[in-house]
Amino acid sequence: MASRFFSPSTARLLARQPVAAPMQRLAVPKRFNSSSTASIGKDPVLEEQAHAKDHAAKSAELWRKLSFYVCLPGAAVIAVYIYQIEAAHIQHRDHDIAANGGELPEEEPKHEYQNIRKKAFPWGQQAIFFNPKANYPSEEM
Repeated sequence: MASRFFSPSTARLLARQPVAAPMQRLAVPKRFNSSSTASIGKDPVLEEQAHAKDHAAKSAELWRKLSFYVCLPGAAVIAVYIYQIEAAHIQHRDHDIAANGGELPEEEPKHEYQNIRKKAFPWGQQAIFFNPKANYPSEEM
């Protein structure tokens, strides 16, 4: 029977060739001559890639340990230290306020670089984080 794609002679030639059994086709694996399975461990590129992967795993583990066992405890120690310093500062400020009748002491330090205002803020004269217990009010413009 002639096909639309093959001439009658090609169809006859294809019909004469024996078809291999499915098990016979799987018995011999197809061999690619571009690579060899015997030299997997001897290829310097593959060895370098394996070494790089091993080194990356060890480096990642080192930095994970440093983060958990050095940085986090260090941050906690510094937080406690700074809290103690700020608590002493607040206590000193509260003592000064109590000694002056509930207001900040009048001897405000006058430095030329403090409270510089070129134009008024939209919310008023004071800075956005102004705290009347800790900051001296700035002069009106």
